Formats: sequence, structure tokens, C-alpha cells
Amino acid sequence: MNNRIFYRLIVFGVILSSLVFILGTGRKDLSDQPMTVYEVYLNGESLGIIENENKLYDLIDKEQDLLKKKYGVDKIYAPLSLETTKLVTYTGEVETPSSMYDKIKDTEPFTLKGYEITINYSEDKQEVLKVLNKKDFDVALENTIKAFVNEEDYQKYLEGKQSKITKTGSTIKDINIRENITIKESYLSTEDNIFTNSTDLSKYLLFGTTKTQGTHIVIGGQTVKEIAEEYELNTKEFLIVNPSILSENTLLYSGQEVNVGLIKPIVSVVVENNLIEDKEVSYKRDIKYDNKLVVGTTYTEQQGQNGVSRVEYYTETINGTITKVIPINNEVITPVVNEVVVKGGLAINYYGETGDWAWPTLTPCVMTSYFGWRTDPIDGSRSYHPALDISGTGHGSPIYAAQSGTVWKMGRASDMGNYIYIDHGKGYKTLYMHLSGFNDEMRVGYAVSKGQVIAYMGTTGRSTGTHLDFRLIYEGTYIDPCTMYKNAYCGTR
Repeated sequence: MNNRIFYRLIVFGVILSSLVFILGTGRKDLSDQPMTVYEVYLNGESLGIIENENKLYDLIDKEQDLLKKKYGVDKIYAPLSLETTKLVTYTGEVETPSSMYDKIKDTEPFTLKGYEITINYSEDKQEVLKVLNKKDFDVALENTIKAFVNEEDYQKYLEGKQSKITKTGSTIKDINIRENITIKESYLSTEDNIFTNSTDLSKYLLFGTTKTQGTHIVIGGQTVKEIAEEYELNTKEFLIVNPSILSENTLLYSGQEVNVGLIKPIVSVVVENNLIEDKEVSYKRDIKYDNKLVVGTTYTEQQGQNGVSRVEYYTETINGTITKVIPINNEVITPVVNEVVVKGGLAINYYGETGDWAWPTLTPCVMTSYFGWRTDPIDGSRSYHPALDISGTGHGSPIYAAQSGTVWKMGRASDMGNYIYIDHGKGYKTLYMHLSGFNDEMRVGYAVSKGQVIAYMGTTGRSTGTHLDFRLIYEGTYIDPCTMYKNAYCGTR
């Protein structure tokens, strides 16, 4: 064999080996025969080349059939920008229909016609719901409203059949959703969360989720209303989250599992009402004083009678919570008749004998300072203390009139704090200091009886703690109050 023939055999073998390799790998980068292929485009960009476009579209059709069954629709749309172009070429990398199908799904999902519901809370806050049927959203929104409005009243409002209020009652002025809601038809991605029924939508609008937030096991005899109240739900909310329970009167069985959850609406149901109601107005007590009657004498001159006022309001509730109450009109139906009580104002100006005086505080008590010279508890100086200091009965405990008399002076001073003087006649007066407050009936000129509550123990003015500074005055001079008492407190010095 000559060299030329040998060389040709070697070249032919190399070419043959290369061809076998190419065919064995499934690639057709080189061919001595033209190939009919299909180039696949998505959004104008090439995804690659396939040999059989029918197999690709078969896969797409199969996926569409599955999605049609899932969503209960007649049409599922493959990517609208999907195109195939027939080519005749000698070169090219060919892909299988299944790998090309996966590429398409990863790049652009299948879609179906539905609605985008946008709930606008503010300029920069919104929520978009993907809904298959607009009617489902309408039903869900109505269910949400009915959770906060009596169904019968709501129906009358819709039909314009609300009865006019003749005396008392309420009418719905308006029902609205505070948030701005826009609805537009759109192609929805099958990879999105798409609401396909009103039940799930109702749950979401009321609870902020389609998932059950909690469960309750029914105990024998429990009713829908009882369980709803236990979890701070109304019956409408309970029925929405338990669609298999048809009404409030549905009988529950022991061991039954029901859904419960705290309501967290994603929309604000605003209900405006006109309300007219009769309100009872309580009568007051007027006190008259008759100076011809002895102190302690009391009688009712006129019986009190509560009145009735018919009040009209504008009210606003948001998701069942009252946010506004504005009175519009007030009509007196039955006038109030105040009780009139007559009290004797004639003081018995008799100071009594020793031992005939009432102790001015509760007992037991503590004597912290007696009448006479002492070391001042504030500045430590030696000073004359013309009083009894009585403590130990507690802040706000009652202070009693030591004897019958008339309120001479009362008020507040920097050193005495709250104080009250009582004139007992025959030159005798008593003084009560550092009081926390007075009996509401006390005023200058008021006649008091022995032992009557006139004030309350405190620590106002120049005081180091809760106590009563009690003083007795005779014809303008302080005298020891213990001269009027024969008890253990005055007898222990």
C-alpha cells in the first residue's frame, strides 16, 4: 500500500470516529444533512432548540388540564409570550421537550383570569388579594359586615325598609368600609395564593388568616352561643370559622372539635346609627334647715322621683367597638322631682358637765402630746402646746364634734392646715386642726350635734404626721380639753 492510500484511510477513520461520538452524545453540532428544528422564545429571548414542538405542547396541554381541574376553570393560559419558530439548520444544540418545558415553567408561570383586590390602608400601606371570582369577595365582605351588624337589621337597611323611630329604637344611617378597596380584572399566576371560595375569604377578612387559630372540644350540652362567648366571639364570627355548623341553633355533640380564634379583621366595618333611648335621670337631695327645730330633728318634706329624658344620639362603631357617641337632642319625658329634707338648725348651746363630752376620734387611739409645755417636734424648741395631739386611728378616719354647737369658722391655713371651729355657747369653742377634709355638709352657720362626723383626720399644715390637734377655748383662752373628760386617755398623764 502506498503512502497516499494509507493517509486517506487514517483521515476517514478520524471523521468516522468524530461522527459516532457526536451522535452518541445526543448533540448535533455538525451535520452533513439539514435538520428541521424549532427554536423556543419567551419574552423575545431564545430558550433553546427542540426537535418536536408537538411533544412540548402536549406537556403544556397536560399541565393546563391539571390546573383547570384544580381551579375549576375553562381556561388556563400558558405564558402569553411563548413562541416557536421552525428552522432548517445544519448545526445546533437540541434539547428534549421535557427539559424545555421545565425551563418555561421556571421562567414564566401559567396564568388564569381572576381579580386583584387591593385594600388601601394609607398611601404607603396596602394589601393585595388574588381572587378567582369577584362574587366570592362580595360574599366574604358581606359575611364580615354581618359579623358586626344584626342580619335582620342589615337586610332592612339594604332594602330601604327600616321602620321610622316613633319613640325609642335605632336605625342604621350608613354602613361602609373605611379602607379604599379597588378591584381589577387580571391574569393571576398559578403560583400565587389564589382565593377560590368565599369561606376562606371570609376567614381571612375576619381573622387575618385562613388557618384555624385554635380549637375547642365540645362538652356535652354546650351551645354555639356559649362557646362563642367563652372565646370572646359573637355567633356570626363563630359560624364563619365553622362553615359546617349552619346556625346558632345547630346541636353540638360531646367531643366535637370546633374552631375558635380571636378576631383580627383586615378591613374596618364602620356602622353609623341614629339611636333614641329613654334614660332615667336620678333625683337629687335638697337639704333645708329650720332654725326652729332642734339639731338632730330630720323629716322629708318632699319625696324624690327620678325623671326620664328621651335622648337622641349619633353613634359610630368600628368592628363592633363604639368609637363615637354624639348627643343630638334631649327631650324631658318625665321631670325630675328632687327630694327635700328638712333638718333642725337650732343648736343646744350647752357645753355639758365634765364627762358629758364626746371623744373627738375613734378609739383606741394614741395620745402623742398633751396640753402644756413640750419640745417642739419640728424645730426642737421648748414651746407651749395648748392642745391634745391624738393619732393612731389612721389617715381619713372620722373626727367627731365634741359637743353640740354651730360651725363658727372653717377653712385652711398654712400652720393649721384644714381646720374647723365649733361654737358651743356659754363661751366655749372647740378647734380641730390638720384635717384631711370636711364632711360635705359642713359650712359656716351649720348646726351640729354632739358626736356628729364633721371632718376626717389628716396631716395638713404644720404637721409631722397624721393626727388631730384638738383644742378647747373658753372665753378666748385655751384650756386643757382633758378637764371635760373622764377617760383612760386623759387619766394616764
